[in-house]
Amino acid sequence: MSFFYSDIDTLFDKGISAEQALEVLNASEEVYYKQIMPVAQALREKAFGNKISFCSITNAKSGACVEECKFCAQSASYKGTQAPVYGLKSTEAIVADAKEAERFGATEFSIVASGRAMTKKKEIDTLVDALKKIHQETKLESCASLGLMNREDLRKLREAGMMNYHHNIETSRSYFPNIVTTHTFDEEVMALRHAKELGFQICCGGIMGMGESLDQRVEFAFNLKEIDPDSIPLNFLNPRPGTPLAHLNDLTPLDCLKLISMIRLVLPKKELFVCGGREINMKELQDKMFAAGASGTMLGNYLTTKGRSPDEDLKMIQNLGLQVVSPHRKMELAV
Repeated sequence: MSFFYSDIDTLFDKGISAEQALEVLNASEEVYYKQIMPVAQALREKAFGNKISFCSITNAKSGACVEECKFCAQSASYKGTQAPVYGLKSTEAIVADAKEAERFGATEFSIVASGRAMTKKKEIDTLVDALKKIHQETKLESCASLGLMNREDLRKLREAGMMNYHHNIETSRSYFPNIVTTHTFDEEVMALRHAKELGFQICCGGIMGMGESLDQRVEFAFNLKEIDPDSIPLNFLNPRPGTPLAHLNDLTPLDCLKLISMIRLVLPKKELFVCGGREINMKELQDKMFAAGASGTMLGNYLTTKGRSPDEDLKMIQNLGLQVVSPHRKMELAV
């Protein structure tokens, strides 16, 4: 591992190169556990100490999406996915979901809606009302994932108090056309740029295990480094029946740990949440995700699949001797 010629302070300031990141993904199990994981954990602890964060989401508008993302059960183009289909929830229902998330331990709450972008005035008004009430009635950081939003509608959400905007690039630039056919990688980046310019903190990541190569997994990490998000949600494909990727099962639990560590080593100071697909892909190794470099995870259910019970995850955190805090980007780094 060539990056071991650097000390932790140097790694923390600069991260590793693309060539070194590929070494991480190609490492043997013995080398990973003895040499790589300890460095990833040291970087995570240097940034965040023993503190981790929980986020949670609500599927506020589901299904009937005009986009064609090959991993997504909510696309109207795919039949037999069994994804629920309904319009935007009411203000009251969204706020109730937020309060439930806070009760079981989440510190950040994201409103997620299907579709290319939310453009209807009535829907925007509902979100504005919900965001105001979430800020009045909970201590949660607010976030939303609403697609390729225009600047003016994003501005309304910012004025309502929304702090974070989530929008994934999904995969690397070179592999993107194999996964998404109805919009471009550059459109994803533009949506993030608009949100940054309006003062949002940016949450941007993607999904691994969609047939991409190891080189493309490294490319994905460096695409993120160029975008420079505040936090990174890392998902692992949980293949959905009826989607074009239903047949894939590419990741082992060790692959997942290597991916977490690789992204931590490339982006040492960033918040890194392990989210969808961890239960099915990481299996019995879920409790090692923080040693691998994760600084947070998602509590509760995902958009169209169930997660572990919050009690299980809270017990895991307690057993590991970790402390739950609000998302770290609102804190100063431990250094």
